[in-house]
Amino acid sequence: MERSGTFVSETNLNLIWALVVGSISLGALAGALLVRVLSERCGRRNALIINGIFNIIGAFCELIARSASSPELLIIGRFILGANMGLTSGVVPMYLMELTPTKYRGAAGTLHMVAVSFSDWFSLLIGLPEVLGGSIWWPIAFALPGIPALALCFILPFCPESPKYLLVTRGNREGAYDSIVALVGEKQAKPVFNELIRESARDKSRSGSFWELFTSKKLRLPLLVSLLVMVAQQFTGCTAVFAYSTDMFINAKLDPQTARYATLAIGVVYFLFACSAPLLIDRVGRRPLSLFQLISCLIALSLLTLFTGIQQYGQATWASYGTIGALVLYMCVYGVGSPIPWMITGELFNQHFRSTAVTVSVFVAFFMTMIISSAYLPFQQMVGVTFSYMPFIVGSCISIVVLYFILPETKNRDVNDIVNEARARNHSLSLGMPWNTLSKEGRTENKHIEALNP
Repeated sequence: MERSGTFVSETNLNLIWALVVGSISLGALAGALLVRVLSERCGRRNALIINGIFNIIGAFCELIARSASSPELLIIGRFILGANMGLTSGVVPMYLMELTPTKYRGAAGTLHMVAVSFSDWFSLLIGLPEVLGGSIWWPIAFALPGIPALALCFILPFCPESPKYLLVTRGNREGAYDSIVALVGEKQAKPVFNELIRESARDKSRSGSFWELFTSKKLRLPLLVSLLVMVAQQFTGCTAVFAYSTDMFINAKLDPQTARYATLAIGVVYFLFACSAPLLIDRVGRRPLSLFQLISCLIALSLLTLFTGIQQYGQATWASYGTIGALVLYMCVYGVGSPIPWMITGELFNQHFRSTAVTVSVFVAFFMTMIISSAYLPFQQMVGVTFSYMPFIVGSCISIVVLYFILPETKNRDVNDIVNEARARNHSLSLGMPWNTLSKEGRTENKHIEALNP
């Protein structure tokens, strides 16, 4: 109205709204595709600095969009911030895990999702109308990511680059040693550096291209496992629960204001339980924790379906408390295992293929997020709230069974050892003897067979 002097038609308004909403998902897909390019050409640390600079630009676009009366700036800003999401989700876990000794690799890989879970509840807080979610202050809420991005750009230049990247990808032995000294000190640097030399000597591949990733028989199974773990988490229904939890609380007969506070509360619960992941990941192991999360989310979704059905068809008011309890339970168990899909890809591949595989994995995650968030509401309107969780329940059941037989344990293990176990599990399934994957003797026998038939 301010720019043209006429009101925008409802059709054009809906188009602008769709672009504003969808631009962040499209940006995330674009950012995911940049993971390999930037992390390999610029390095892990420098890729994050570049990402931070663009984050500041995107935040500035968000900040001035309203005063400039420009929905285009709002769309561009959200697209850039979406690209930041995609790039960060791939590079940060990879950078942290490459900086960290094998003993603490799991805990380091989970820290990214702990930070994400903090951001989730904090964004819910500042989005409340009483905070920054009103008609006047929302540009500030949208622009807030620029502040930590600015801090990142000032702090990261003083942080070391990944020693593995410097040695294996760049062949810079002196730079890799200096980076290790900065991380662990002069006394411990030599044994860490020698271990890194041995690891790079075992790594015979040199290209790390997408073509080789998709065509190499040796890489096919690790890629399949990493994608299945990511897809399995999406089938827990996390995207739908996060996007529509306020509506779910309203369906549970809470008034809209209370529903918003309830959504904030379960966001805090999710963060608190995500904080347990760094403590559990190396004690329990990736495989048990992942299966625990999937099974627990399946139980929570089943309870959510049950109580919603009782409330909708049985007209029982008490069932609304069951619905709320099921949502809280879901957030608790989801938070415990949420970091695993984002870190396990980095443990399944060697240095040359790590960034390539992470690129594919993160792209698949954000692509499924976009599809589920777009399709869930129309599907819910078509089948009703009660049955809208059924695809997630069925998908979770299938994921649990498949991963139970093929997902290897990666804790404190070399990449070659992890891949050998995955191949042994796959060999047992191809022989129609999945029970062999469950015993140590069976896996050892399969490894010998695989060694004779590489």
